[in-house]
Amino acid sequence: MTIDEIKQKKNQRGEYNLMVDRWQNQEEAMKFALEHPHCMLDMEMGTGKTRVAIDTVFARKDSHRILVVCPKAVVPVWRENLTKFATGEWVCWDMQKGSVARKAGGLVHWYQHMGEEHPDAKMFVIINYDSVWRHPMNTDILLTGFDTVILDESHRAKAAGSKVSRYLAMLGRRVTYRMCLSGTPMANSPLDVYGQYRFLDPDIFGTNYTNFRDEYAIMGGPERRFVVGFKNQNRLNDKFQSIAYTCRMSDIAERIKLPDSLPDTERMVTLPAKDMKAMKDLNKEFIAECRDKVITANNVLTKMLRCQQITSGFCYAQENPLDEGDLVELNTAKEDALTDLLKDISGNSHTVVFCVFKHDLDAVARSASALGVNHRELSGRVNQLEAWKSSGGVLAVQIQAGAEGVDMTLANHAIYYSLPHSLALYNQSRARLYRPGQKRPVHFVHLIAGNTIDESMYRALQRKEDVIRSIKEGTFDFGYMK
Repeated sequence: MTIDEIKQKKNQRGEYNLMVDRWQNQEEAMKFALEHPHCMLDMEMGTGKTRVAIDTVFARKDSHRILVVCPKAVVPVWRENLTKFATGEWVCWDMQKGSVARKAGGLVHWYQHMGEEHPDAKMFVIINYDSVWRHPMNTDILLTGFDTVILDESHRAKAAGSKVSRYLAMLGRRVTYRMCLSGTPMANSPLDVYGQYRFLDPDIFGTNYTNFRDEYAIMGGPERRFVVGFKNQNRLNDKFQSIAYTCRMSDIAERIKLPDSLPDTERMVTLPAKDMKAMKDLNKEFIAECRDKVITANNVLTKMLRCQQITSGFCYAQENPLDEGDLVELNTAKEDALTDLLKDISGNSHTVVFCVFKHDLDAVARSASALGVNHRELSGRVNQLEAWKSSGGVLAVQIQAGAEGVDMTLANHAIYYSLPHSLALYNQSRARLYRPGQKRPVHFVHLIAGNTIDESMYRALQRKEDVIRSIKEGTFDFGYMK
């Protein structure tokens, strides 16, 4: 069905609002998807992959029962996008609250009634990755008989041995149409494609992860248990591209005319001398004194985490190394710097503050409250995104909860209170603001504790390096503390 036919149909029925035409890349992606029953939409954030998936579903006359699996924060976004882009009758059941058992009972009841009341409608069920594989939901999904399954942010299913990835692989064999949507299908390594393609088409990379890894990874370390490099990457990429449509923001940026982004700003923060000393000791000895207690780290990754917590103004310390750690408040250096920044942003204009730790989210709340500014939160513990859109003010975002599938284009100020280790998460979080729909230049500000791990992490992300991978490869520079 062409755009003109869609518009004409909707005008005659008088039930749907007119949509803007698809971009050229969306037309190409939709054509590719219709020609490939099992496909990967490798489309960078902001290039319109959700619209493509919805249009493809409505263009298929034999697709009636559609399961969408996505991150929890993206569940309500799918309903919004269906309202915007659906080109025919549809009903939707999304799962946001309640136990898995209650959700499963709701699914059975919903299908029993909606199928009779809306026999011609597309029936969408939207569920998050953490619920889809759990009993009794996993069984009810199989009994429902979906003909289409869409994995949004499909890199969430990349871990081959995880329960969700294994369940989705089994579910994929039972449905006619399978689609993955991700701007970062190889978020951490080329091996990430295995779990996603096992769901899409197990014939491409097989169903034995060990054989797949041996073909494309170089193993090293003790007992050759660690990936130290990659091989046969041209072969892997050819297989990946066999059912993938790829589009980058740079391919369409000129056409959609995004406003220029302002240069990133660093706001340097000075930590108290005693906290700097604790980090230096921890970096050298893996143990440090802190407020009459001790901080310990049993490996390099834990050391990095502990140092980053100190830059945020807190730590977990013990009376002795064998005790369980207690939260210790250290300083308010970053919180004070954030308060100063927010003073310069007028009133309750929409502002986003990205955080890693729950402690950071609480610090943002205190800072906003001190200034009398509206404060909302988007995290694993609460989702107040819609309230923030309505009221304005500061939205404290835990990066893992707000980096995927969420539109924050109402804001053109973003502050990084702390930085993620993952380059993919960092890029995705930026794309929540700098994407189609943004009308103003976006200003990204980074709160950086001087001469600490903050600087090393920020430089690594600027160089497009994933921090965790750099640490595992031994290339991450911990020599920043002089």
